[in-house]
Amino acid sequence: MPENPVPTTPAGTSAANSPVLSLIVLTNFFPAAEKALRYAASLAAPVNAQVVLLHVREATVLEGELLPPSEEEHADLRAALQALADEIYVPTAIELAPDLQLSTATELAERFGPAVFVLGHAEEASAEEEVSEAVLDVLRSGRFPLLLVPETYAGAATPAHVMVAADGEPFTLEHPGAALQLLSRLHPRLTVVTVSADRDDRICATALHQVKASGLGAVGRHVTPEAIRHRDPVEGLLQAVPLNAADLVVLIARRRSFLSEMFHRSVSNRLLRASPVPVLLLPALEA
Repeated sequence: MPENPVPTTPAGTSAANSPVLSLIVLTNFFPAAEKALRYAASLAAPVNAQVVLLHVREATVLEGELLPPSEEEHADLRAALQALADEIYVPTAIELAPDLQLSTATELAERFGPAVFVLGHAEEASAEEEVSEAVLDVLRSGRFPLLLVPETYAGAATPAHVMVAADGEPFTLEHPGAALQLLSRLHPRLTVVTVSADRDDRICATALHQVKASGLGAVGRHVTPEAIRHRDPVEGLLQAVPLNAADLVVLIARRRSFLSEMFHRSVSNRLLRASPVPVLLLPALEA
């Protein structure tokens, strides 16, 4: 049960005809997580979603043994999380986990589904960043929709212009319900961006077709293609963000081919460190 009062349904939503969308926010008390939580809370209200505060507890090490928190520490932690929940004024639930194994993430996604995981990205490398990378690896391996929010992001929490990165190859979204539900309620402008070293309009046109065929095109009020010429796909995408005044980037993350490389640690980390706006990673299969 949500631990905060449930507000009235915003006008224009169809909550009665679809399951409640959940934004599962990886939460601690550091700035990057706070940014992610406030972004998710601002996003939740207009799309009629609930927020789930997920705190991954750290065990205490004593003489080589892992010790769980005491009952008093557990109560203090839940009280602190409830204080965060009380500040965001949207339907909120609290979940505590000893660690984030793939099985834990899968169980949460099933129980709160349709669900999108939300993770803050710290501005500077730190122990907090190391934890975020470990969490990212788990969510990546589970192929969950994942929204990453830069700690420095100061733009709108309700995206009006979404940039979809595509390569013109056919794909099928994995577990698309949550992401499509989220984007359809936002009903933004969509720009389908391709990056290549050569000028080739066919790639751009094909990418637009494939995005529409996947169901993503239906969530936008206006969908247009754009080609960026650059030898480096990450640099090309980063160049396209301000050119399009995009406030959200959608990456189609496949197991193989051009964009699937962005789901690998070295390239995705580079993109996420540099992206000035939130990034929504959507796992997909080769069609």
